[in-house]
Amino acid sequence: MTAARRRGTFRPIRWAWLLLLVALLAPAYELLLPAGLMHPEERRTVIIERGQSLHEIAQDLQRAGVIRGTFGFLALARVMHLDRTVKAGQYSFPLGMTVPEILRALDRGMFGLDLLTLPEGLTVREVAERLGARLGVSASSIDSLAHDRTLLDSLGVDAPSLEGYLAPDSYEWLPGTAPEVALRTMVRRTLDRVQRATAGCDSLPLDFTPHELLTMASIVESEAQVDEERPRIARAYLNRLVMGMKLQADPTVGYALGRNPRSKLTLRELRTESPFNTYLHEGLPPGPICNPGLASIEAVMNATQGSKDLYFVARGDGRHMFATTYEQHLANITAARALQAAYAARKAAGDSASASSEGVEPAPAEPESTR
Repeated sequence: MTAARRRGTFRPIRWAWLLLLVALLAPAYELLLPAGLMHPEERRTVIIERGQSLHEIAQDLQRAGVIRGTFGFLALARVMHLDRTVKAGQYSFPLGMTVPEILRALDRGMFGLDLLTLPEGLTVREVAERLGARLGVSASSIDSLAHDRTLLDSLGVDAPSLEGYLAPDSYEWLPGTAPEVALRTMVRRTLDRVQRATAGCDSLPLDFTPHELLTMASIVESEAQVDEERPRIARAYLNRLVMGMKLQADPTVGYALGRNPRSKLTLRELRTESPFNTYLHEGLPPGPICNPGLASIEAVMNATQGSKDLYFVARGDGRHMFATTYEQHLANITAARALQAAYAARKAAGDSASASSEGVEPAPAEPESTR
């Protein structure tokens, strides 16, 4: 056989080695060659949600142009045992990062450097103020977006605004994030919490809709300061609805006045005309009065069984005194006023001592209504 004929002979072993070489080089190409060779300093923002699968994260990174393909990313993540340690958050990746560097960044997480914490009980307006300051946009534009019918419909929120749907939590958002992205993330988190709190239940208390569940939870959120009292407060309000009584919840009036629901009120303010004033109108208000946390949602779903409480009054130390009859409630009010006065005097004495040590005369205390 001539040399020419030997060179032209098909040899499967050579092709097998060639294919193996390509199979080895392809992942290496994805892993070690950055996606943005032409613009390595350009950055892309990617939001990693809680509960996202590694495959979904890889697809998001590829869509953003941060990685070339998903195969090498997924393979290396499993080899490095990082497939279960990726931290949720908002990441800003330069296009010059390799896949190993990206995986290490996802494993380290955001370190809380860009953490925005939204506590329970804030209203949409208050959320807009804090969120606007973080994202570098006006609070009014976020508030308007929270009332935008197109956005509400796209999220499946059948309400005038996102009040009650913006989940209190800690979020990792960088300046420049689109407000709509932030609001959508918060609403999805609330809907997920409602789904988890109601899982396995044939129906909601008093046949509530999810919107009514959030409404009741928002009232509980505005009243309770101690977690263990949330289910008992929820039961007192549910008992009132069952008996056809008005809720007479002070926080609904505070919201009607455009203030934080936990604001102190005067007797005259309790007569303010508004569909949210549960002193004047029966049943639940039209919608939530703040954004409740998971504990308040669960409190409504798991309201204290067997409790016949109908009334409660604040003691002044964050706790309440409960009663099943109006006569007991009146006695509790008298006792609560004494406790409130004692706590106020103790606080005033402490403030006075502190002010005296600093050479400052304390300001006179303003009278507050009894809740």
